[in-house]
Amino acid sequence: MPKVKYMRLCWGVYRPLEVGTFIPTPKHIAGKRAVVNINSMDNYCFQYSVLAGMNPISVNSHQHKNRLYVYKPFMHMLNMEGIQSPVPLSSIGKFESQNPDISVNVLYHDGNQIIYIRTSTFTDQRKHHVTLLMITDGNEKFHYLSVQSMSRLISTGAKYKNKYYVCHYCLYPFRKEGRLEEHKLMCKQHQSQLIR
Repeated sequence: MPKVKYMRLCWGVYRPLEVGTFIPTPKHIAGKRAVVNINSMDNYCFQYSVLAGMNPISVNSHQHKNRLYVYKPFMHMLNMEGIQSPVPLSSIGKFESQNPDISVNVLYHDGNQIIYIRTSTFTDQRKHHVTLLMITDGNEKFHYLSVQSMSRLISTGAKYKNKYYVCHYCLYPFRKEGRLEEHKLMCKQHQSQLIR
């Protein structure tokens, strides 16, 4: 008569896979109306955010910049050959070499602070310069947002109502564009930095 000599029972909590990388915009950033968060449930948030930064169409009152259908017809404009999605930071250099009209800077939302984590060597040299904001859900999931206004994004409190010209290298705001241009001559010689 057969006997059971050993039985092993394993169990775990069932967590269905999360489709896509969409993460809602943090409230303190959403209130500034400085970014566009494309509501997609696939892994192409990088591509959609780059297209939102390039602004290939004029968005009228019937189209919303955060809607996926606005960007789908323009996906062919980006050469993504050999680049996985969602796009990791390490692949953005390859994206820039395959898309010679586009440069990409990436900011990171860290608590209440916004810092540069990638500055393109082609900043201000290409037809389309795009700045993205990377947010995370605290785990492995990350999501890109398209920065539409650097001035509103970095401004706080009373400064929020004033227009600023923001350095692409250190995020320092200037009230006059001429001052920014003078500053950039020195600042672009260094890696991304944060002035406190």
